[in-house]
Amino acid sequence: MNPDEELVYEVDENDKIVRVVRRGELTDNNLRHRCVYILFRDRFGRILVHRRAETKRVFPKYYDMFVAGMVAAGETYDQAARRESAEEVGQRNVVLRPRGKWRFDHDVVPQWGMIYTATVSGPVVPQPAEVEWFGFRTEDELAESIEQNDYCPDSLYFYRRLRGER
Repeated sequence: MNPDEELVYEVDENDKIVRVVRRGELTDNNLRHRCVYILFRDRFGRILVHRRAETKRVFPKYYDMFVAGMVAAGETYDQAARRESAEEVGQRNVVLRPRGKWRFDHDVVPQWGMIYTATVSGPVVPQPAEVEWFGFRTEDELAESIEQNDYCPDSLYFYRRLRGER
């Protein structure tokens, strides 16, 4: 299925469902929506970082420290997090630890994001349509990378919230 045809929720400032819309319409009109973000670490505590594929409609070739995606109509946040973990990086049957849900007010990607952490449970198998590069970074290496590269603004916001920063 064409991703633009997927059905997703438009939500309001309080995360109440307004209506079900096609993902393409939501993206074209910068409507508020629901997303999940999973911060994966390896057994050494390093963070999985990746660069988004050039074909991504929003923020192509930007770096990201989260495996993330929209919550589909009919899905819960938890179900979406499990689906995204499996689809994007091949992580199945992981223990997802909810860390918080925050609103992100932004002109391009206004949303509610549910944040999770998890430990990589097997080989990372990125989906080529989503991820063109990945690697594991320490907190210090990630901080340096953030200074040197373009990161998705929503992910930066949620990463800072997760770390207790404002």
